Amino acid sequence: MSADTGMWVSSAPLRISLAGGGTDLPGYVRRFGGTVLGAGTDLRVTVVGRRVPHRPAGIRVCLDSCGHAESAGELANPFAREAMLRHWDGTPLDLFSMGDVPGATGMGSSAAFCVSLVAGLSKEPLEASALARAASDIEIEGLGRPVGRQDHYLSALGGFRLLHFHRDGTVDVEDVPVPAESARRLGEELLLFHTGTSRDAGAVLRDQAGGTERGDKGTTHRLHEIKELTAPLRDALVHGRFTEVGRLLGRHWELKRGLGARVSLPRVDRAYEDALVAGATGGKLLGAGGGGFLLLHVPLAGRPDVREALTAHGMREQPFAFDARGAVLHTL
Repeated sequence: MSADTGMWVSSAPLRISLAGGGTDLPGYVRRFGGTVLGAGTDLRVTVVGRRVPHRPAGIRVCLDSCGHAESAGELANPFAREAMLRHWDGTPLDLFSMGDVPGATGMGSSAAFCVSLVAGLSKEPLEASALARAASDIEIEGLGRPVGRQDHYLSALGGFRLLHFHRDGTVDVEDVPVPAESARRLGEELLLFHTGTSRDAGAVLRDQAGGTERGDKGTTHRLHEIKELTAPLRDALVHGRFTEVGRLLGRHWELKRGLGARVSLPRVDRAYEDALVAGATGGKLLGAGGGGFLLLHVPLAGRPDVREALTAHGMREQPFAFDARGAVLHTL
């Protein structure tokens, strides 16, 4: 719990969505229910807050840029503005945030920011699922973004999770029992590369959401298949069959590229094909697509050649590891 005065530091992990992404979008969930398999990483978003009750009312912020706002409604950052409108008690506040990767790159940075901020602002400690719900309400209900809730749940919870999104709006969380040594080894065999391109997830997801709402059979069929991949991928993770993980990631990417013209880019497709030739077994763009991070499964012996191939395409590797920690809050 954050104190009435003083400083707090909260952080939440960026996530990797492995299978089922897109089936958590509201239009699909309301009709069919969705399932997503993903995991938290050691890459995080951190928010620092300092309550300053002796100062005149207002918020000093260093988020996208530094400045001062007299009220929550004046904040330029839409996620911070909506979070503050919902959870700020009005005490003058200094607010600062930082992330381990650039925003809009497919690892759920906006969700991790919302989770971290709500954790720090809440007067009482929130259980992880309640924290995820409150953070996702900021984006979905408050800002009207066409996103699902997987990012917020994976960020609040950490670890390997299978999320079941039911048509009545409830969410069931299933722990995926990946042994610690398997998680470490999988982290070595999964390579993450920044494509050099960022995108607005809402814009990319709007195409998919529109197809679902219109009852487009092609979109619906692909999403059904994407959801069905969660069961075999969970089994492959639990039993350490990582080559199969790569194959399933590749199948996920084949299906996802058919969801809209903005999901992939020609230069990303070329880099992906070269990675397969160099030794990768499969992979996918993270998040909504359209740029961001490319995740590849590469057996240890093939890593030098794949790294060389992706470097030739101007893509920078981002080291990471899987992490069981979800959102954490410290008061000072």
